[in-house]
Amino acid sequence: MAQGDILISKKLLAQDYPKNIDEREKKRELALSQDSFSLAYFSTDFHYGGIRIKTDFGTTLINQKGLADIGDVLSKQDLLMDDEFDYQDPLQVDDTAQIQKLQYESMQMDEYLLFMQHLRKITTQPKFAHFNFYFTGNAPMMEFAMQSMGQAGNLMIIMVLIVVLLLWFLFRSLSAVVWPILVIVGSIFWTIGLSSLFGVTLSNMVTLTFMLIFAVGIADCVHVLSAYISQRQLSLDHAQAMRQAYRKTGLPILLTTVTTMSGMLALTISDIPQISVFALTSAIGVVMAFLLTVFVLPVLLDIWHPFSDKKVAQLSMVNKEHWLQPMLDKIPPWIKQRPKTVVLVYSGIFLIFVYGMLQVKVDSNFAELTREGSRIRVTYDIVDEHMMGGQNLEVMMDFNQSDALKKTRVLKTISDLQEHIEKQYSEHVVKTFSLADFVKETHMAMNQGDILQKRIPDDDRLNAQLLYLFDNANPEDRRNLVDDDYSKTHISIQLRNAGSFEYTEFFDQVRLDINQYFNPLKTQHPQMDINVTGSLALMMELIDHISWTQIKSFSFALLIITFIMILTLGSFQGGVISMLPNLLPAFFTFGLLGLLGIPLDTDTLIIAPLIIGIAVDDTIHFLAHYRDAWYESGDVDKALTSTIKEVGQAVTFTTIILGVGFSMLAFSDYLGMAKTGIFGSLAIFVALSADLLLLPALIQWIKPDLGRRKYMANQEPMLLKEKAGT
Repeated sequence: MAQGDILISKKLLAQDYPKNIDEREKKRELALSQDSFSLAYFSTDFHYGGIRIKTDFGTTLINQKGLADIGDVLSKQDLLMDDEFDYQDPLQVDDTAQIQKLQYESMQMDEYLLFMQHLRKITTQPKFAHFNFYFTGNAPMMEFAMQSMGQAGNLMIIMVLIVVLLLWFLFRSLSAVVWPILVIVGSIFWTIGLSSLFGVTLSNMVTLTFMLIFAVGIADCVHVLSAYISQRQLSLDHAQAMRQAYRKTGLPILLTTVTTMSGMLALTISDIPQISVFALTSAIGVVMAFLLTVFVLPVLLDIWHPFSDKKVAQLSMVNKEHWLQPMLDKIPPWIKQRPKTVVLVYSGIFLIFVYGMLQVKVDSNFAELTREGSRIRVTYDIVDEHMMGGQNLEVMMDFNQSDALKKTRVLKTISDLQEHIEKQYSEHVVKTFSLADFVKETHMAMNQGDILQKRIPDDDRLNAQLLYLFDNANPEDRRNLVDDDYSKTHISIQLRNAGSFEYTEFFDQVRLDINQYFNPLKTQHPQMDINVTGSLALMMELIDHISWTQIKSFSFALLIITFIMILTLGSFQGGVISMLPNLLPAFFTFGLLGLLGIPLDTDTLIIAPLIIGIAVDDTIHFLAHYRDAWYESGDVDKALTSTIKEVGQAVTFTTIILGVGFSMLAFSDYLGMAKTGIFGSLAIFVALSADLLLLPALIQWIKPDLGRRKYMANQEPMLLKEKAGT
């Protein structure tokens, strides 16, 4: 308010809190007259109120030699800051008057958690019992992230327990349960140790690395144990069974390690450090799982045999009536009668999911990270509907010219841009704030509160005087809006919550509007620099960039895996055929997301390498066994029957174990983890159907040679020599 030629600006409520109704009503009317108060501190129906807390997180200085008195430094420099960012780092002056940038201590997530714990302790006091508190901003989101990580750890423990039970159910041997778990735990510990040794800092994606190690390690161990049991049932002793098991599974396990590792290393092309670290640690983990499976597991099995000779005989009798083997025995003749039909049906399903993939929208929404009805979702809904909105965008302006922001034309351009943004994007924008608003408010106050005078004056000198009065009345607020030489300022835009897809389009439009409004000023201010920034803008662009980077990296990984499969099988035709069952689970996942209207976010994209890693493993085991049987017999039917009988049991076991295990993650409150559990589990079962139905049908229909002619041609001279020798 104004008293004569003096502008007075002070806190509305401080130590002089009104004690009677009349005084409080006057304060209320004064608050209502301030446009900047509405929605920021109270809703239009006065049902909700807001308290804004500004923390010092990330502003603690690191002690340095020669650090001058901070007060002296800050008094000589300009500070322009909003509620989230320091747009210009304070400077430090040492004893030699050399200017240096100050360094701040890094912010740790547990600080947010501790802050929220103390804040909730205050708000749950009995004297505040008649209030409902809703927390929004970085701190409650970090609190939720920390709690989700803890819950994910608990769910993974449950997942391990489920896997233990399934291993016992499928193998009925304690050593067949203990040793695979020990191999996986050892792989994880070695991965952490080697990563630390190489100076790799583990990111918050380390959970996904553990999941991949778990999946690959379990698959390798189950294939070895399944082959071992099959050989024991043929009355071989332990040593013979071990040799035969590793002869059949050793090369496929090596190939699965190479393909999965290559797929992971392909993701290191990402320029996002977290994804690169995830890819590198996952590659290390896959290699460690292979080494322990090949070199340590045989020793452990020697120490503690899965089955005694007596138990093997009993198990052999039971397996004759096992529910799985009769079902597997029916697959080869059923496929032989209708291979083309099976392929065409899968092709139709494939096309449906391709259509679904075309409907997928890459989008991440902070509020939708939690389930319907969760505290965070309710908070965002309330803040968006009744208050200022849960998100913020900043338009930073640097005119690189002193007193530029005292010019009428500049201030009016800022005001016009604000009005345009509020009107044009009302579905996103709740309110805007800028230096122009304070100039208009000051002009109105100096004219006895005449609402018609709430405008930018046409006189540059009058604007300079108004800003001078505003600076004298409230230098702290002035510093939050404009620097000391009036060359830098910003527009704060309060936004409702939305997804990265909508925000990215909105940001692009705002940039076009900025150019349209400010380009006419370039003749007077040629060095003008205007940017859209703020935590939200940066985060949304980062998420969008991460998503598309992952898609490109995933495509690159597929090409590498395809090349390795072609090289391994010695046949281009065989390599292409081998990839079709591996593509189906990924296409199924993304296609189902599109058909259900579920956006594809950074968390969901992480499912892809997990799916491919698991699917490729089973396909390689299937084709490796089939190729050996095909080389030996030259009969497609016999080779497929043998393969499905032996490998079919192992891939079914791994699918049941991993599919059910992954489904436990669906109970996470964090929907990114829950979607990984739901769609990852479904994709694992789809991969099984592709390996047991689609792959045999393709083989029956196309009958790939897989290099057998060349193999037999090389074998003929050896056979002739053997006959000649006899």
